[in-house]
Amino acid sequence: MAWPVRRYFRLLWLTLCFLTLMALPLLVWEFQRIHYDVHRQAWFIGGIFAILSVPISIYEIALHTEYYTQPHLQKHVIRILLMVPIYAVDAWLALRFAKAREYLDPIRECYEAFVVYSFLAYLMAFLQEKYPNLEGHMREKPQVQHLCIARWLLRPWDMGTRYLWECKKGVLNFVIIRPVCTALAFITDIFGKYDRGQIDFKKSYVYLAAVTNFSQLWALYCLVMLYTAMHTELAPIRPLSKFLCIKAVIFVTFWQDFLICIEMFLAALAHAYAFPPRDYMGAGYSAGFFANVPHIFNLRDVVDDVGRVMEEHVTSAASAVVEAPKRAVKKAARGLASTRKLFTAAGKGYARRRDDEWAVRLRLVYSAVHKL
Repeated sequence: MAWPVRRYFRLLWLTLCFLTLMALPLLVWEFQRIHYDVHRQAWFIGGIFAILSVPISIYEIALHTEYYTQPHLQKHVIRILLMVPIYAVDAWLALRFAKAREYLDPIRECYEAFVVYSFLAYLMAFLQEKYPNLEGHMREKPQVQHLCIARWLLRPWDMGTRYLWECKKGVLNFVIIRPVCTALAFITDIFGKYDRGQIDFKKSYVYLAAVTNFSQLWALYCLVMLYTAMHTELAPIRPLSKFLCIKAVIFVTFWQDFLICIEMFLAALAHAYAFPPRDYMGAGYSAGFFANVPHIFNLRDVVDDVGRVMEEHVTSAASAVVEAPKRAVKKAARGLASTRKLFTAAGKGYARRRDDEWAVRLRLVYSAVHKL
């Protein structure tokens, strides 16, 4: 039986990788011998790894798009796989055009939040397909406590609708906060008030980095909480390996662009293992490569979910604004009532003291008259 065309492409790519990795030490040695500029060495070597990593992801994406038999799952898988080419190209361009980095990094930073959301949506789509009444199924499970220090600070989320919503809201908050902080960083940088990487409390970098990092950690924490509650139900799709791939790629954004180029090569290999197209081959009907593309890039689901979170935040804020005066009036009324009781008690005490004084005087008069 003849091999499918995709296997020939895979063999060609593996051969190219082998030859490139074998030649890389010789290339570095030659650069050192001729005293080639270090920055250009990093750009050239980073480009090699970017060139090796991008075809892997494009190949996997093409197979998923061709065998698009489970759109509700594969849509999110393809969005996650796109992370590698976006990160690799972005980091490589930032190496070459250092002055353009402030315009390139926001693309990578915003897509980072989108990837975290896509992974959550992937897990939720699988659970909702397997358990149509997912909230009812979760309500029957034992209560899940918060992890580590969080259990001392937060009350447990009620199993069911609230638990799922808190997990989803934590991730979506990161989707909202990340672009907002990126935009604020860009604006403050224009006015010289950002100072990336510098600890200066008069600049915006410290505060924006703190908000972004906390939001990112909370989003990852919410993913862990979802996995803790539903790890048995999620076992068929091997979520742990997928989560570790995404977490590793997200945390390398703190590294230099050169290391990101190298890391994307490893990430592309890890993604090929964690999100294999073979899981969906022969699983159902696919409309074809070009017919499936519009569905993959339809972001209506993201807009709807972000809209729900924004609506809840606005409703909560409006409720707080309305309730604050009511609470203030009630507090003032309780204060006035307490004051009135205090004055009443004081008046009664004063009256009792006056009565006691007159009683003493009458007893003295009576005693004097009796002696007479």
